[in-house]
Amino acid sequence: MRTAILVIGFKRLHYFQQTLESLERNPESQTLDFHFYLDGGRESRQDELIEMIEASSIKNKHIVCRDSNYGIGLHLIGARREIFDGLGYDRLILFEDDMLLSPTYISIVLKISDWAHQYDNIGTVMAYNLNKSDRNQHAEDLNKVVPTNRHFWGYCLTRKVWDNIKQVLYDYEEEYLDGVPYKKRNHRRIRSKYMPHWMMQPKRKYEGEVMQLPDDAISPPFGIKQNRNTPTSQDAMTALGLWNAGYARLTTVVPRARYIGIHGLSFTPRVFRKQGFDTQQYFEFAEDSEITEFELVLRDGDGNFIKPTKYE
Repeated sequence: MRTAILVIGFKRLHYFQQTLESLERNPESQTLDFHFYLDGGRESRQDELIEMIEASSIKNKHIVCRDSNYGIGLHLIGARREIFDGLGYDRLILFEDDMLLSPTYISIVLKISDWAHQYDNIGTVMAYNLNKSDRNQHAEDLNKVVPTNRHFWGYCLTRKVWDNIKQVLYDYEEEYLDGVPYKKRNHRRIRSKYMPHWMMQPKRKYEGEVMQLPDDAISPPFGIKQNRNTPTSQDAMTALGLWNAGYARLTTVVPRARYIGIHGLSFTPRVFRKQGFDTQQYFEFAEDSEITEFELVLRDGDGNFIKPTKYE
């Protein structure tokens, strides 16, 4: 499949440099197309980011600089539109500027993506998880994948899936983001009108000979009734689109990355600690290169379906 690596940047130079250096450690940095999308505006640091990118060892680099501040919503929806609808890539892996990746991160995610094609209702795959187990337990779980509603970090998305969910994103963009600063989008109407509308639509059903994850293994990212803490971000709308299209999301039990975004649009040191990122365990394993098959874990030790927590 023709694959693009999409990397987002704005002003967090220290985080961006660390993410960039970890991407360089992935062998795919010499073979795949890397598309760097840099938001603009008064606070942007495009010149410094461009200098970092140009100095990197990544071979195939394409840089898009926004001429104004799009905000993360328009910026990310537009980037995926251009990668899929415009440039015709078959799949992408999307990275923001706040993850330290193992040297096997990209290869693991691409192998899971290939493996997932045997199912017709897997929407995204990634290799990030919060797992507090020790190294020995991680070593035993390297090939295991589970359903998730976790944040979208370092996830792989195919054009087929994008075509089935993009209308939810495009309608959200047109109705709530166009001409409005991202921080001032109408949270109340998104929660009271837009999200319930799509949550209550019949989920797409898949028929045919291709295997499917059972419905019991796919949990809604939100409840039908939203409260003031329900997220209204473009990531939340991506989760909404996947749910409406009947797709599950998968991630590895063992994280192949460490999240470092203590400061950001939605994160503070307090939120970082509250959500457990300060105690996350992360190890690198040479054995990753030997994995060719994955084990889908849908039930816990008591035989109950694993129900991912709601998207936060």
